[in-house]
Amino acid sequence: MEGCVLSYINKMCLRMMGWCLLPTLFAVLVAWPMSVVLALLATAGGQPVLPDLPWQLASIGAAVTLLLWAYQMIRLWRWEHGKGDGCFVCGCLLGRERSGRWGPYRKCLGCGKNHSLQNAIS
Repeated sequence: MEGCVLSYINKMCLRMMGWCLLPTLFAVLVAWPMSVVLALLATAGGQPVLPDLPWQLASIGAAVTLLLWAYQMIRLWRWEHGKGDGCFVCGCLLGRERSGRWGPYRKCLGCGKNHSLQNAIS
């Protein structure tokens, strides 16, 4: 069985959607130790202080993830309908504008090529 080969479009989708999971991951990594500390305080005989706070943090992280995912899906939908800037090599969507050594450019989310935003010298 051969290894998994990603196409340029699969790489583009992975690069777009991978960042969307970071808010949920961060919220869970904060909420888990917080729930442990709150449980230790409650077992030590204290009053439960904000017992729902870890779940609220995880819910906020999930909501931010859904908003980021929706934004990326809108970008993907616009690209599929020809309204987004595309790469001249592979046809995938271009990333954000960056400043570089030779002026502003955008990186392709599929093949990784740089695309200059300066006008061609004639």
